[in-house]
Amino acid sequence: MTSSVLTNGHQGLGLQSLHVKLAMLVTAILCAALFTSVALINVSVLLLLLLAPWAWLHHHRSGQSLAPHSAGFLVAVVLFCVWDVFTNVYAGHSLQASLKMLSRDLRPLAFVPILWALFANPRLARFALWALLVCAILLAALNLVLTLTGQVQQGQYFTKGLTHLSHLYGQALVGLVFVLAQVFLLKPRWRWWAGTSIAVLILSLLLASERRTGWLLLAAGFVVWALLNAKRLFVGKYKWWVVLAFLVALLAAFFSDIFNARMALAWKEYKHFASLTPQERAVTAFGSVSLRLQYVVTVLEAIEQSNWWVGVGSIDLAKAYQAAATSLGVGPATWDTFNWRNPHNEYLFMWATKGLVGLGLYLSIFVLACRAAWFKQDEVQRVSLLVFVFLFMLSITANSMVIDMPEGHLTMLVLLIFLAPKHLGFLDPHGHSDALAETAQGLMGMPAMPKGKSV
Repeated sequence: MTSSVLTNGHQGLGLQSLHVKLAMLVTAILCAALFTSVALINVSVLLLLLLAPWAWLHHHRSGQSLAPHSAGFLVAVVLFCVWDVFTNVYAGHSLQASLKMLSRDLRPLAFVPILWALFANPRLARFALWALLVCAILLAALNLVLTLTGQVQQGQYFTKGLTHLSHLYGQALVGLVFVLAQVFLLKPRWRWWAGTSIAVLILSLLLASERRTGWLLLAAGFVVWALLNAKRLFVGKYKWWVVLAFLVALLAAFFSDIFNARMALAWKEYKHFASLTPQERAVTAFGSVSLRLQYVVTVLEAIEQSNWWVGVGSIDLAKAYQAAATSLGVGPATWDTFNWRNPHNEYLFMWATKGLVGLGLYLSIFVLACRAAWFKQDEVQRVSLLVFVFLFMLSITANSMVIDMPEGHLTMLVLLIFLAPKHLGFLDPHGHSDALAETAQGLMGMPAMPKGKSV
């Protein structure tokens, strides 16, 4: 009996799932690398790309097809990438140079259609979500403990020499908080684990981080998440959980010295910037807020001098940006001091480099992502993606989610995890095997429970 089960199980996994097992291992490395090492990000993504053809072959042989809303999303991604190449060719650059720039600036988005068939397998998507959660919780907890014990200065990070851990304390940490919050609402069996993990992440964000972006995203994201769950949260016992969560976060923020100091500094920088003339702003030492405001002013000037519909192309942005900055009184010394190429506002970056057509295509990607999520029957999957997209769209007013390496690959991974599988089934005991048991089965070669086809 046991031998029969093992034989059938291995036939079910077989060669077609070898690529899934390997992808699980590589995805675990990628999730850890997002917050620690750019080199490992590159290596792990390359390995996933090498596994993608086998995933598409299995996708085809098993008779799977793309749902219309998923196909529309993928078409939008492809059209946006094609338009990016066109804008650089239109600006007079070679196709080779244009493709090279695409691979540098937009490769996380370009990889989404390629890796789609891999993550359409719900086993891999669930494993990737687990890996993201485990890495984020462990790193946040360790940084919190080291900060509270005085081993790391408040607002600093223990990963000195690696990718700045501040990448964790933004969309990644906040988005995962709301994934866990949805688990807390819908999965009573996992409620204590979800609640404890939420507390660790939020305390680390407020007490061991200087990322104002993360704090603002947490506040704004809570409003959106609560509205998406209004029928549950504002009736019965859950309304008291909402009140308690709000009060705990408010008290943590009130007693956080770094939180109060950073918010006060942001207001001070804004007032200082507003009081200066364009010429004075060009030669005045900037903080992070006033520097972003200078980026906005400069890129708007570059847009005004360019073709609004097509843009200047990403290859020529630096040249157009420098010309705009010079017209505002920025001298060579200031140009050499600051990185002027990235305007730290992805809406304006897309408008400047790809015109209004490109900006429209870029926005359509996230609109269609939300539309695809809306058709998902899995509530954790649906709500989590909608909240993540909101956080992305809010964050890119002052940061970059696609053109920066860690954030761009986080965006790629989130879109794949929550959109590619038809039913994610995260921690779902009804009709889907437990994710932890399934992970162990996959890595150790044990037979998995029978399941239907993934799409």
